[in-house]
Amino acid sequence: MKFWWPIGLIVCCSTAYQVGVKEISSGIHPLAALVLTYLSASFASFLLYFFLAPKGENRRKALLSWNPWALGLGCSIVGIELGVVYMYRAGWTVQTSFILTNSLIVAALMVTGALFYGEKLKLRQLAGAVLTLAGIACIVCQ
Repeated sequence: MKFWWPIGLIVCCSTAYQVGVKEISSGIHPLAALVLTYLSASFASFLLYFFLAPKGENRRKALLSWNPWALGLGCSIVGIELGVVYMYRAGWTVQTSFILTNSLIVAALMVTGALFYGEKLKLRQLAGAVLTLAGIACIVCQ
């Protein structure tokens, strides 16, 4: 269970995320929606941190420590959120947009893994990527 519960959490929360973004995409200004989103996310993260952080950890020191990757992650998340809101405003459907964006992300991560992390690309993986891109073309190009 330790191995699979994060996958279930991601699937459930990603589904709720797509529904939530689709529903707010036309109601208010996208940046106002993001402000409200990140206020609630900050509150939830803060509470979870204090309930789930290991005992004895210097929580104050950890919260005040400088980590440029955490700042970059925050900027990346804002870009993703803003892109998704505008994607739905542009008329993309939940089904098509999700499979397209996530497949392109997988392709980008395959290249990133190979170039920056020394991960090996196997012929089977490349063949799967080609089949996936062909499938995306069938779905998107109607």
